[in-house]
Amino acid sequence: ETVVSNLVLASMIQYREGSGQDEYDSMIKEILDKDGDELTVQSYKVTGSSGRSKTSDCSPAAGARQIIQGDANIVSILPVLQNANSNNDDSSQSFQMETALADGENPFPNDVIIVPGSYNPPHHGHVGLANAAVAALRQMRRTEEKGCNEVSSSSNMLRSRYSSLESFSTSSSSSSALKNLWDTVDKYEYDPTVLFEMSVTNADKPPLDPSEVERRVSFFPTLSDMPKDWGVILTNAPLFSQKTSLLDEVCSSSPFSNRKMTFVLGTDTFVRIINPKYYNNSVENMIDALVQMKEKGVHFIVGGRLEQTESGSKKFINGEEEVKSLPVHVQEMFTLLTEEEFRLDVSSTEIRKQMEEQK
Repeated sequence: ETVVSNLVLASMIQYREGSGQDEYDSMIKEILDKDGDELTVQSYKVTGSSGRSKTSDCSPAAGARQIIQGDANIVSILPVLQNANSNNDDSSQSFQMETALADGENPFPNDVIIVPGSYNPPHHGHVGLANAAVAALRQMRRTEEKGCNEVSSSSNMLRSRYSSLESFSTSSSSSSALKNLWDTVDKYEYDPTVLFEMSVTNADKPPLDPSEVERRVSFFPTLSDMPKDWGVILTNAPLFSQKTSLLDEVCSSSPFSNRKMTFVLGTDTFVRIINPKYYNNSVENMIDALVQMKEKGVHFIVGGRLEQTESGSKKFINGEEEVKSLPVHVQEMFTLLTEEEFRLDVSSTEIRKQMEEQK
């Protein structure tokens, strides 16, 4: 975070002053000297709180209207801090969800986690599943990086960054100091970004009303234990094939695999995805559709739940039996969370019922 914040500051100064481009480029090249390191600078029209005209509307409802009116297919909505506390007391900080960027303007990080849902309302089950997926993906990344390093141990391109922060040494050059600090960073120590995705449009229903979208999105800042790096995206993609096509245009792959995006699903949604009924009752069509998703860098993480058996007892299910019925090259697309890693015991339907009873 120290390195990134300094690079952002340097980029802002360079943009403001418009001089010393060669010196700036040399500094960036010195710090970001590993394969895959990249700093992209793009300028956008300001849509955030500062600098916004009083007539500008950056509400989630405005983002939903962009989707409905056909002005955008993907709109990002981010938590914006409303009151900062110098004592770092998170309990007194409040966030407001604001529409930020649309379509290709979205600076999506590589290897992102997508948690699709209707979120009526979002609840701690969604958050728990997202956090379990973060832990699972971090482990996958470590395994992939280790495998790449074993295959190409002599290559600087895949040099591991597990050295201690104690190796940081002072330097008369600020860029050298930042480079030394950057070299101590494990490429996958940071948590992957989590985007809670909600389709504003439906396959066989009218689109959601913008005010209803705003109501649902407004719940997110009230939830506890949110992932470290998260946001909400609205899309014009009710079907998974549409989601993957849209996100394929804005997501980039992991340095150690062709994975671009990891969808996080509950068991029931997962079972529907591999049900031939939704592919003209054709197993071959279902397999072909999954392979096409795989070619676009799609992976799935599936969270389980308890299911009541005929005898009245409860059994944990996570789609394990269903995955075994798939070809091996398709099975690789799915990571099934164990009961110890995650178990869903709450549903949006139950929460809506409780909310109605409390009125």
